[in-house]
This record gives sequence, structure tokens and C-alpha cells, in this order.
Amino acid sequence: MAWRLASALADLRTEVNTRWPKRDKTSDGTIGDAAHASRSSDHNPWVKDAAGVGVVRAIDIDVDGIDAAWLAEHLRQRGRNGDRRLTDGGYVILNRRITNADFSGWHAYTGSNPHTSHVHVSFSRSRYDDRGTWGIVGGGGSTPPPSTGRSTLRQGSTGQAVKDLQAFLNRAYPAYSKLVVDGAFGPKTTAVVKEFQRRSGIASDGIVGPQTWTKLGFR
Repeated sequence: MAWRLASALADLRTEVNTRWPKRDKTSDGTIGDAAHASRSSDHNPWVKDAAGVGVVRAIDIDVDGIDAAWLAEHLRQRGRNGDRRLTDGGYVILNRRITNADFSGWHAYTGSNPHTSHVHVSFSRSRYDDRGTWGIVGGGGSTPPPSTGRSTLRQGSTGQAVKDLQAFLNRAYPAYSKLVVDGAFGPKTTAVVKEFQRRSGIASDGIVGPQTWTKLGFR
């Protein structure tokens, strides 16, 4: 069956590649593989254009080498502000969170793929070929992460915020996070945070401040 990529998808990928030219593309994807064939995935060309050609309306963007949390939130905000390339069926998924239908925020994603290795973006069912900038390129370098509005956590911290962090790390990174969710930020929590920071390419100091919260997908 003939198929093509949505123009909005191609434009987004170009801007991502321009901003992060050395990024890893191992987990990138567009057209669905065998695992997608049995369901109505936007990676499958089930939407047809005026010429009857199937259109792939979803892209996966590897998180390595980019500011994935910033990208996901940036796209959510564009959807919230009415970007027609995203509204009418579009959404974003990252780190077990998916955008609300109206892009007003995020809620838990319970699909079998946690989307921890890539950002998934699905585009509009009707305006997938609209052209225009995505606002990703410009200013040079990575945009400094804004304040998360969350407390800085470090060894010795206690309380509900630490419990939330421990539980999230266990869910999102089970390969190396098997913490007791006790609300006590001790040596084991510090070790897991340092490992996450190392894998994310940021300073591995064991302190969960604005940059680490943002890399974890919280703003």
C-alpha cells in the first residue's frame, strides 16, 4: 500500500535535527512495525489524503541527545494554544504521561510501551499537512529549563515529595531503580538519582533540582 509522511511530521523532524544535530536516532520511528499492525496506531497509514494515499501521522523521537522533557512540554503548549497540526486527534507521550485531549496538561499513560526511550508525537487527523515553524530552532544551544515549582531534594530530605520521586523512579526506570518508597532520601535513592543523571547527560550530583526535575519530565 502506498503511504507517505505527514508534512507537519517532516517539518517537526527537520527542526529537531537542526536543533540537535548530534542526537541519537536509534529509537526514532515513523511507519509502524509488526507490533503496530494489529491496532489503530497513528504509525499506520490508515488516514488517507485526497489522492487516496495513506498518511503516517506519528513520529517517535529518541530522547538521547535532546532535551526531551522540554520538547514534549513545548509541543503540549502549542497544542493548548490551538496549533491545528496537533488538535483534532493529536497528542504527545513521554515517560508514562500523555497529554490531555485538549492539551491542558498531562495524565498517566498506561499503555504497554512506557515511552521512556522516545517522545511520541501524533498529529491532527485533518491538518497534518499544514506547514509552518514549530518554534524549536532558534537562540542556539539548549534552552535553560524553567523552574519546576518543585522543592530541591537531596540526601537527608524526607516527606511525600521524596515518596513521589521514589515511586516514579521505580515505575519509569525499573532496570536500575528498586527503591523502598519510604520518603527517606538516603544513600540508595542518591545512587539511583546519580545513575539517572548520568544517563541523562547532566551533572551526576545526586541532587534533584530544577534541571533534574525537568529531565524526569516534570515542570
